[in-house]
Amino acid sequence: MLRSDSSARCVICDASPLIFLAKVDALALLQALLPGRWVVLQCVADEVLGERAGPLEAERLRRWLAKVEIIDFEGSLFPSRALSRSDQSSLAWAVKNHADWLIADDRLLRRFAKEHQLGVIGFCGVLVKSVEHQLLDARGAREMIDQAVERHGLMISVSVYRRIMEVLGER
Repeated sequence: MLRSDSSARCVICDASPLIFLAKVDALALLQALLPGRWVVLQCVADEVLGERAGPLEAERLRRWLAKVEIIDFEGSLFPSRALSRSDQSSLAWAVKNHADWLIADDRLLRRFAKEHQLGVIGFCGVLVKSVEHQLLDARGAREMIDQAVERHGLMISVSVYRRIMEVLGER
């Protein structure tokens, strides 16, 4: 269960899930699902609030970021051309500071995080777990995923989409 022992839990969030959760107005699910200490690196905050963020999305992100700890950190555990600077920094900070969870969508970043025994969940996982914890209904989760795919450029495979819909009880 995600919500157990929340007093000692440390969660660090990468850019992509924040962006998509802001686009579908679901950022509040994060702390409800995973209460504890929330960390966002300054490079991630800069990325999500960059020029590609629309005004409504940026405002939602600014409000949410005001409630978390912003840390200026850059680092890497190993050289990588496949991971962005913010991905590398998020992973390095999480490992060095013994974070419990990394919120990330990038498949390679998720794999490295799991290798370092970090809990990992992404945009779709947050929505699915929110349904399981009765923070959101299945129809709402499906609509948010569909909106992210159809309007906001979320890319997931057809097989992953089908599995998510099966878990949500939606066809």
